[in-house]
Amino acid sequence: MNITTITITTIIQTTKKVPRRKKGKTARDSHAKLNLFLDILKKRDDCFHEIETIIAPITLSDNLIYKLTDRSGVKVYCTSDSLEESDNIIYKIACFLKETYDVQNGVEIKLKKNIPLAAGLGGGSSNAAETIHALNTLWKLHLSDSEMHAIVAKFGSDINFFLSRKIALLRGRGEIIERTFPSITIDNILLVNPMIEISSRNAYSWVQQHPPQNINKEKLIRGILEKDVKKISENLYNGLEQGVFSHYPVIEEIKFQMAELGALGSLMSGSGSTVFGIFPTKEKMLEAEKFFKKYNYWLFQTKIEDSEES
Repeated sequence: MNITTITITTIIQTTKKVPRRKKGKTARDSHAKLNLFLDILKKRDDCFHEIETIIAPITLSDNLIYKLTDRSGVKVYCTSDSLEESDNIIYKIACFLKETYDVQNGVEIKLKKNIPLAAGLGGGSSNAAETIHALNTLWKLHLSDSEMHAIVAKFGSDINFFLSRKIALLRGRGEIIERTFPSITIDNILLVNPMIEISSRNAYSWVQQHPPQNINKEKLIRGILEKDVKKISENLYNGLEQGVFSHYPVIEEIKFQMAELGALGSLMSGSGSTVFGIFPTKEKMLEAEKFFKKYNYWLFQTKIEDSEES
């Protein structure tokens, strides 16, 4: 097993200007995630919740293209009309880096959204992580891993996970990587989203408190270490489910239907509304996909797989 400790350090603003450089361009895939385990431990004094979560990267991804410009500004173009530039976390990260390190070049960023918004799949956080990776290279900022982790922790709770892109156990509000695990591939996963957007703030406000789920967590971890898909599937857990189900019963129904259709395990990911099912065979997964198509839900076939991109 790999033990990873991330130290959050203080970022010292530099006064050294990063000079203009010749135009550069890079493209990156920004992968989604699934929460295999999410335990809500308590509400903190800062109004966030203390959590334990095990997150895995999947093959579903957004696509990003970064291009340096001679103009000084940051411009973000997105295929989703509902994402305003000033509210987009990509824009915020890029502006923060440019101002903090006095970068002379501007940048144009084109984002093709494939990951549904407010769906529990971490699309925005993944976009943010890829942006700091890309701009660190294009702008030659020479930021260390620990510096990048410190920066992104200011902007969101699970962006740190996406910097490492490995199955990991996270604590705090989701920004502390407690432990990473050896690579594992899990095929035949179906994502089903009933086209409902749920904000994390709402999902956490609906929490129905339960005792810590340590037994599920330890069994799940053993399943990951043993690469035992059945054991993993039998110990999925999300402490946000019951609160969300009480407001959107259709999400609970999808989870139940996954089991009826032969999934080894199914779970709502993160704050919802996406539900995923892990199926024993591709044929079973395709049968489930055919069943859900009649509801006009958003569907996607995927797998858990660590990203090798750096």
